[in-house]
Formats: sequence, structure tokens, C-alpha cells
Amino acid sequence: MTYFQRTAAFEPRPNFSANFIQRLGGFLTARIQPIAGRFRSMKAAAWSAPSRASDRRIDLGALPESEVAKVCHILSTTGTFRDNATLLELGAGSGVQTIEMATCGAFVGVLAVEPEAVNFTALQRNVDDNGLQDMVCCFPGAVGIIDGMANFYVGRDDKQRSGMKQQRPNDTKTRIPINTVETILQDACVPLEQIGLVWIDIEGYEAIACLSMTGLMERNIPIYAVLSPELYHRDHGSSFVRYLATYYRRCVLLTDAEPRIVNVSDIPLDQGSVRVLLID
Repeated sequence: MTYFQRTAAFEPRPNFSANFIQRLGGFLTARIQPIAGRFRSMKAAAWSAPSRASDRRIDLGALPESEVAKVCHILSTTGTFRDNATLLELGAGSGVQTIEMATCGAFVGVLAVEPEAVNFTALQRNVDDNGLQDMVCCFPGAVGIIDGMANFYVGRDDKQRSGMKQQRPNDTKTRIPINTVETILQDACVPLEQIGLVWIDIEGYEAIACLSMTGLMERNIPIYAVLSPELYHRDHGSSFVRYLATYYRRCVLLTDAEPRIVNVSDIPLDQGSVRVLLID
């Protein structure tokens, strides 16, 4: 039984290749480290560019207080904003932020993915109450590296803190469908090239989300992510950062009082939760 099967009680779709399932062993470290090493040698010259002082002196100007508005402002300032695009939100919760994304005027649509049943119901109600049915597509389930089923832990006291990893002893375990980003986009009839920003807030499962969206990462689609190193297994944090650095050169750290642009390889993992925006 593989690491992923033991920890997530993975259950693939019927008729899924048993040989392929066995090849998932080693999960994060086994998949990420070889890829990171290979790409590092191929793109070393390009990744050295962020060390230039000019890359770090980009004036982001006066930033809005709203996280959504702040991200849109930074993308516009750094020249990485994409017009007429759809935002893919992984971990939409009850939809409070989804509504802002749909009404800020920066996107033509929002694809909101949420696995927790109570949150998903609230998400749909929020969308309906605001008359945004044509703007927001709500998708039930979680993102995964393959299509199937997995354990999901619902926070009994705070459903917004639910996730694929058990965080508290009284979390309730349930089973939910998981799909790759490619499958989610296909089922929602959203072309890959339509996505202009990915927003990830999924309680320590962000590495899986990124492994599931190589097609978007190859296109350097900006990614906003809340990283939770305290929920990662040993050594997976550094492996994950190396993996991100195979696709992206620079990111904006939003955790500090004053956002700053750094090399992706320099994302800090010793400061608790980290909010980053991968820009190019």
C-alpha cells in the first residue's frame, strides 16, 4: 500500500489501472524532487535573474486592504494580469471571498471549488442571493492528482478549517470525490487557456493542487496560495518550494506588513502560514 493510500485512504475510480496506483508511492518527495532537479539544471540561467536589484525594486504602490483587490493590483503593476480571464478558486468556503472575486470587475467568471458539504451549500446560496449564477460556477469536491475518492476531515467547531488532513482530535472524517484540475475544468466546460489566476486556500493540501495543474503552471498562470508548512510532512515543504521553482521565477510575499518580491526558491517555511503570489 502506498503512502497516499495509507494517509488519505485513497479509493480510485472503478477500472483504474492498479499498476498506475502503485506508481504513486512516495507521493510528494518521490514525485517532486526528481522533477525539481531536472528542471533546475535546464533553467538555471533564467532563475538567476531575480537576484538583480531591479527585480526587487518594483514599486507596488499603495495597496488596497482587500486581499482580492491587492492581488489584482499587484498583477496589474507587474504586468502579469490577464484580461478576459476566469479565476479558479480552490477552497471557496462559504463564498464570501468568491462574491468579491465575481463582482470586482477583474474577471469574466469564477470557478469555485469547495469540498465541505455545509460550506458548499452556503456557497451556492451566496451566489444565488447575489444573482451571480451566470458569473460563478460552483463545483463540489476537492482537487487531487488523480480522480477518485479520499478522506476529508470536517472541523466540528469551525467548518472553514476543514481539510484533507486531520488537524484536531474532534474533526469528523467523511469521504469526498477528488478530481484533477484538468477534470474539473473539463466538467465545468472551462478551457485551460481561459484561466487567468488560480486561488488556493486548502489547509495544507496546496502541494497536491499544484501537482494536479501542471498544464496551468507550464503556462505561468499566476497562483495565489496560502501555504501551511506546519501541516506538511517532514521535508515536503522544501521539496514543494523546489517544485514551484521549476515553473516560476518570482513571487510576492504577502504575509509581511509590506509585500516584497523574492525568488520563489526563497519562500520562507519557518514563519507559519505564508501567503504568496506566484507571478512569473
